[in-house]
Amino acid sequence: MKAFSRLIVIFARFGRDAQTAEMLLRKRAIATTTVHSFDAFVEAIDPYVGGVLLTDESLSGADLSVLANKLDAQPSWSDVPFIILTQRSRFEHAHHRRLAGRLPARMTNLVYIERPASSLALTSAVEAALSGRERQFQIRDELRAAATMNERLSAAEGRLARSHAELERQVAARTHELRETNRRLTEEVQERTRAEEALAHAQKMEAVGRLTGGIAHDFNNLLMALVANLELARRKLDSDHAVLPLLNNALRVTERGSKLSGQLLAFSRIQKLVLQPVDIDARMRDLMDLARHSLGVSHTIEAHFAAESHFVIADSNQIELAILNLVNNARDAMPGGGVITLSTSTRMLDEPDADLPSGEYVEIKVSDTGTGISEEARQRIFDPFFTTKPVGKGTGLGLAQVWGIAHQCGGTVKVDSEFGKGASFSILLPVAGSEREEPAGTLPVADGTAGDAAGAEGTSVLIIDDDDNVRESLVAGLEMDAFEVRDARSGTEGLAMIGEDFPNVLVVDYAMPAMNGAEVARAAQKIRPGLPVVMVTGYSDTAALDGVANAEVLRKPFSLAELSRHIARLRRSTARPSS
Repeated sequence: MKAFSRLIVIFARFGRDAQTAEMLLRKRAIATTTVHSFDAFVEAIDPYVGGVLLTDESLSGADLSVLANKLDAQPSWSDVPFIILTQRSRFEHAHHRRLAGRLPARMTNLVYIERPASSLALTSAVEAALSGRERQFQIRDELRAAATMNERLSAAEGRLARSHAELERQVAARTHELRETNRRLTEEVQERTRAEEALAHAQKMEAVGRLTGGIAHDFNNLLMALVANLELARRKLDSDHAVLPLLNNALRVTERGSKLSGQLLAFSRIQKLVLQPVDIDARMRDLMDLARHSLGVSHTIEAHFAAESHFVIADSNQIELAILNLVNNARDAMPGGGVITLSTSTRMLDEPDADLPSGEYVEIKVSDTGTGISEEARQRIFDPFFTTKPVGKGTGLGLAQVWGIAHQCGGTVKVDSEFGKGASFSILLPVAGSEREEPAGTLPVADGTAGDAAGAEGTSVLIIDDDDNVRESLVAGLEMDAFEVRDARSGTEGLAMIGEDFPNVLVVDYAMPAMNGAEVARAAQKIRPGLPVVMVTGYSDTAALDGVANAEVLRKPFSLAELSRHIARLRRSTARPSS
């Protein structure tokens, strides 16, 4: 009896689809064989192949009756899975129906993946197909075993004709075995359904994350243009002008927009954490109003904060998100209402435990008066996708995200609960010094002064940004600070402007088409080694500067004064004579 083969046949006649798919699958230890003609494709499909990956255009003009004959000749248990890569089309469903109408009737185990497809979607589909194919072979073996059992039963009936009681006993035993086989088959079908649903959910979350990240990037550009123009308008007014307070208020509102953008990026998992000293008591006081708005009238929130501030090492936006997740989790644990308590305190660990080294920590505690957590649930409470909520009421990612944020900040999260008596979640973070750094992206609005103009005169700056509104605002602001400024809307255009004496400092946006900011910066420093670079970006990921010397990251939205200070600092550091 020939065994199941995990071999995937790849048939993609055009482009690099075949090479790309072969590379991705081999990374996952999946064997592949690539064919380059329709005849070879048909020849490669046998009842023991693991599955087929092909592009829809590869079937164009082919005599599909040959394929139909090959499939019709397969055993009844064999249903080879086909994964078809299709082109993106606004008429996607109609295209699939037309394609399905041409395919052989026996070709029913189909999965369509729209290109361009992510590596996760492609490899997950192949793994699911191989899993389903393996179950077909298991079913084949079980059917053959059942047939063998039936043959033995028939023989036993002949041998036991003289004993009716013995015959009934044998029939009952065989019936029980068949019932168990049917039960196992039913469970396998249900498991396949659950796996397909999990795959669909993962693809949905990936798509939502990409969409959210794109929205946050565009929102940051809008905020950047708004902040720059508000600051330009503020600089042109006298300090006692009646409009000045309105402009300052508008700039404060943009801070809220910047915070919202950071939360969107956190959900999309695009940005890395920016660890710095944070006044956690002040942050939690600011969160109280937001937390109350998220609760119903039947819930009460109380706070117990120390008179002296506690400073921790954390990412301000991310730790706020973690605390809000815990508040929402406490609310959901009390559907009939209850009390949620927020508190902070210090805790000294004299001895290291499983998660933390010894030292001083700040404990951020969120407690509820809900139903508590069972011991079984506590063992898995921080596992991704684990939830005790009804279907459709939770993703199972909230507490997993809290755990990840706490550990990225150098701390941990612990749970204390007695079933039926509520629960307490404690985030433990390392204690920081009492002087807090100004968070990246904070917009100063206290005055309307220009930036650091010291050294601005005679300093040439090249600004490269594909967003016209942002670029023009930055040019106007730097010119007001006496910098000599030129601009370009693409990396190619900007690189052509770099010469022996121009610019002194390069300001480039990270997220641009064709060439991103990091690629532009590296190319610019090949033309002018050591050219100082200010990378402006909507993300807080400094990995983009790998391989770029004399570079700093400035996160959008930022003030024009902040940009001037970065340029002046880089200019002074590179102009300083070596000792």
